Amino acid sequence: MTNITRRGALFTGAALIGVSSAGCGNSAKTVAVEFLHGVASGDPTASSVILWTRLTPIDKTYQGSVSGEWQISNTANFDKIAKRASFTTDANRDFTVKIDPDSLGSGRAYFYRFQVGDISSPIGKTKILPTGKVNAARLAIVSCSNYPFGFFNVYDHIAKQDHFDVVIHLGDYFYEYGRDGYGGKVGAKLGREHIPAHEVISLDDYRKRLAQYKSDLSAQAMHAAHPLIAIWDDHETANGSWKTGAENHNKGEGDWDTRRANAMQAYYEWMPIRDPKPGQAREALFRNYEFGDLFSLTSIETRLTARTRAIDYARHMESFKTRKGIENFYKTVLHDPTNEMMGQTQQAFVENALKTSKNKGLTWRLIANQILMGRINTPDLTSYEDEDFITELEKLAPQIRDFIKISPLGLPLNPDAWDGYPQARERFYQMVQNQNVRDLLVLTGDTHDCWVNTLETASGTSMGIELGTSGVTSPGTGTYFASAAQDFSKRLSAKNPGILYHENQYHGYIDLSLTHEQGQVDFVNVDTVYTPKYKTFISKSIKLSKHDETLKVDEV
Repeated sequence: MTNITRRGALFTGAALIGVSSAGCGNSAKTVAVEFLHGVASGDPTASSVILWTRLTPIDKTYQGSVSGEWQISNTANFDKIAKRASFTTDANRDFTVKIDPDSLGSGRAYFYRFQVGDISSPIGKTKILPTGKVNAARLAIVSCSNYPFGFFNVYDHIAKQDHFDVVIHLGDYFYEYGRDGYGGKVGAKLGREHIPAHEVISLDDYRKRLAQYKSDLSAQAMHAAHPLIAIWDDHETANGSWKTGAENHNKGEGDWDTRRANAMQAYYEWMPIRDPKPGQAREALFRNYEFGDLFSLTSIETRLTARTRAIDYARHMESFKTRKGIENFYKTVLHDPTNEMMGQTQQAFVENALKTSKNKGLTWRLIANQILMGRINTPDLTSYEDEDFITELEKLAPQIRDFIKISPLGLPLNPDAWDGYPQARERFYQMVQNQNVRDLLVLTGDTHDCWVNTLETASGTSMGIELGTSGVTSPGTGTYFASAAQDFSKRLSAKNPGILYHENQYHGYIDLSLTHEQGQVDFVNVDTVYTPKYKTFISKSIKLSKHDETLKVDEV
């Protein structure tokens, strides 16, 4: 593909153009700009797709406007321009550019670029959603790309594949920590330290952090090669975020609402997604996509719209000392019906999307979801208590020893996931059942591990299958459990019969192929993220099929 390679995605030519200088009436100022962050496309519909780039004024003090032209072509050499128009951007949106062209052909592939004066951006390729009869589709599913933890080799491999229709990013596209935080030591060794050096809080901080991630050559290559459907998780604001706060928003870091607004503004500026419609909350990133008659994909937002604060076991250690205390915890804390995940507005949106998908007779119903939906209870880990790796893990998770002590109780492994909101999950399942849907294919990120889980209601009704992808670079549980990585995985599976596959030692992505007859799931992995040179392999392949309106895993 022309100009879409690991190195070829970067173009840093300078353009001299005339623009109106703020406060100078009709006079013009000559401004030099560069394309330092590549191009991207995303949020596709059946007639359009968002096209994105960012201009960087060489004069870092320049705050005026910059104009140019965007172009769409059917061919990579742009010998015939299908659509073109001018654009203008300025410092108010950090010199980012987002275009939403209309009347593009459904199912068509297009090339696009931006021009400022005589200088062109890199060339990107994108696809419009198909309509009508669709025989097959292929999706790349990624999550958790932490810049300091390694090279984005997963992105590089995806960029080199011509067969993907779209890349689905399930959140943690970037991380908010400073160089002294999560991943900092690895980043120092690899020469991939976060910019800015401190934890991001202000609007300028978030913009700079996103600019760093978009400067990565592998990220640029992936964005230039395929359209993106993206949702955020917690690190796009702060770790452990909920509607009114975050675990990593601490005293001295200002007002949470201000920080959240800063994060969302930068995200909408720097990502190829549509801005909210007038009157719509910025938090409402939940959306629906249809791939002809083959499948619908509904992306949900489980952080900032309605989520209540997650349970912290450390706050309830006294309760776990007695049977009565444990019973009270389960009844009044874990199963508190006021614990919320999605909210009524979003749930109504998802309900309508599933109803429409079912009424149209689409074969598959996919949910793009950030956090584990399957029930994963903690196995007994007390035999690990004196292991050396627990001492190391304690530096990252100071309460790990308390968690090990209560592990025989079989509490949810991660109360920040759907497991910590069981009543909200049951409400979600009931809504799904009301639309006669029991064949959800849920795509999940967040954990940095690979999963295939069965989904069931509390009463045992099958609701579908969950596929969880490992991290692009963020380390999975295998890193922290070290020599006990495989043993920990085996204990998880033994404790939870709903786990059909779990792998915790590799970085990679899910290659999901769908036809009307079956689904093919390949867990694609890279052998290293610590150098830009890597090899890929498939750790597991499974097949999915439909039986009596339910979703089944035929081969594991």
